[in-house]
Amino acid sequence: MKKMSHNKTLLAAAAISVSVTSAMAEQRTLKIGTDGLYPPFSVVDNSGKVSGLDIEIGNAICAKLDAKCEWTAQDFEGLIPAIQNGRYDMIIASHSITDERKKAVDMVKYYNNTASFLVPKNSDGSDLSPAAFEGKSVGAQTGTVHASYLEKNFLESNLKFYPSQIEAYADLNAGRIDAVMGDTPTLYAWVEDEGKDCCKISEAKISDPAVGDGAGIVIKKGNETLRSEVQEAVDLMWSNGEFDALWAKYFPFRIGNDN
Repeated sequence: MKKMSHNKTLLAAAAISVSVTSAMAEQRTLKIGTDGLYPPFSVVDNSGKVSGLDIEIGNAICAKLDAKCEWTAQDFEGLIPAIQNGRYDMIIASHSITDERKKAVDMVKYYNNTASFLVPKNSDGSDLSPAAFEGKSVGAQTGTVHASYLEKNFLESNLKFYPSQIEAYADLNAGRIDAVMGDTPTLYAWVEDEGKDCCKISEAKISDPAVGDGAGIVIKKGNETLRSEVQEAVDLMWSNGEFDALWAKYFPFRIGNDN
């Protein structure tokens, strides 16, 4: 009888141990917001699954944090308010890093960036001054630094803002507007994929502080633990060549992350 009782005790202890081990091994989930209409960084397929470079980067970060990514695509303009309200743990949507945004959220830089214009193929594209676009129609995505830049500087242009970059491309392709402002890599990807016959990227690039200091992963202010973890993961991806390898899947040119 004593032996049977002892065995039961051992079995009970083993069950508790397995339960504790399983609980300890359970991955945490990180809720991540993205755009979903910003190829090749994020796109949503017919089944609702989101994919793209930003998603691959986010998944690599989650792997380093022993976490599971839970992705949600929504309108770009509402992403920062959503993280402020606690809907997401972070946002990976190629947000340009600006002083204004850093007042509202924390940002971890993950790649450098410049801004450019998409223009019709027969345009010069070497002059991106407001004077060169006086009386012309220029488009950008709502809620972006590009929209703000145009509103402040292109006062004599007819400005059109769109819920997504894709809609701006469509209007340019149809001849309804004369130019689209956006991140250079994204514009490049669209031209290579769909716009070779109609459009080209302007020769000139815009590196004005108003359009940001690179692209940043957005984290709610005060979450210093997550910010530090994400920074370490990004640094590791740059040092071990992982970021370059992911970038090369989408672009034929290299980009940096100088701080």
